[in-house]
Amino acid sequence: MKSRMTMLMLGCLLMLTAGAAAVQAADYTLGAGVAVVPDYIGSDNYTVAPVPVFKMDFENHMNVHIFGGRIQSNLIPHPNWKGGVVGEYIAKRDDDAVDNKKVSELDEVDGSFMLGGFLGYEYPTENWGKWNARVEGMQDIADGNQGFLARVAAGWGTNIGKTMNLGLETFAGFGDEDFMSSYFGVNRKDASDSGLKRYDADAGIYEVGLNANYFWKFHSNFSLSTFAGISQLVDDADDDSPIVDEGDETQFKGGVAISFHF
Repeated sequence: MKSRMTMLMLGCLLMLTAGAAAVQAADYTLGAGVAVVPDYIGSDNYTVAPVPVFKMDFENHMNVHIFGGRIQSNLIPHPNWKGGVVGEYIAKRDDDAVDNKKVSELDEVDGSFMLGGFLGYEYPTENWGKWNARVEGMQDIADGNQGFLARVAAGWGTNIGKTMNLGLETFAGFGDEDFMSSYFGVNRKDASDSGLKRYDADAGIYEVGLNANYFWKFHSNFSLSTFAGISQLVDDADDDSPIVDEGDETQFKGGVAISFHF
């Protein structure tokens, strides 16, 4: 597994390096912020997480963006079509950090680094902002949930004057059986240890939600980004899951970051 992870990450690095070498960088962004997120998927308790920000935007529309626990690199030099590498970190469900006594008795789910690809299209209009759609799929390469995650999303964004931008995105997430079992299932041992009932979580759509973001470039070199999101756990991931029943099937997140552009 370690060799597989190394090869995958090396392949991504080579693609990103090749793309970066082929063009001249048009803009760099470096920043940091904080976010409030559930302390595990399905929790009703929240924790503070760091939000690192790093972006390279090239003149031919290719880019590398890191924001919070997500990395995305567009490798298509086209003004409308977008596609390339996408990665996402899902934090560990740590027994020592879980406030709920029953959930803390379950086997831990180690941190997962999901890695895969995405394809999207952006459609700008003259008076109605910019519309976009995206599909992505990622496989855990860090031996955390050991599962596969797919997501479809559609969004809209518009400029507000010359220095501000507002964006909205709706999305749905799909998890395979390994992914669903890791976060929502209760096996025989977990049931015995925790007192929760056994529960099998099958592959399927597990969440739908809405994200909003606001960007303000208040200085030629500095900007403020704020974001908020709400998602609803559904089907086998709703409160039929004993883990989610101990927490909340409605999940929130929000945060703010300051960035320097050069």
